[in-house]
Amino acid sequence: MDSRLELDVRLQDCPTDLKQELKSKAEERFAKELRKSFANDNDLQHAFKLFSDASEGGLLSKSEEKVATAWTRAFDKARQAGMRDLAVEEAYFEVKLSS
Repeated sequence: MDSRLELDVRLQDCPTDLKQELKSKAEERFAKELRKSFANDNDLQHAFKLFSDASEGGLLSKSEEKVATAWTRAFDKARQAGMRDLAVEEAYFEVKLSS
């Protein structure tokens, strides 16, 4: 059975008057761009885990560091895609993964 990784992407701290349609499209663009940065869901999930471990003070090997850095680059690229067409300054994307 092939189960796809669930990406729960939420645009946070955006203005309350932002139309839901714009917010949803931004979240969809973010998720799409993030997925494009990885060969498959396993690679995405692995990079997310290593990034999370590192940000919580975990020690990573040089090769793990490289993978965690890939998450940072992918997230930034996805953030730029998601924020396109939005005039918000303090908003950010929150990502949760589940399989």
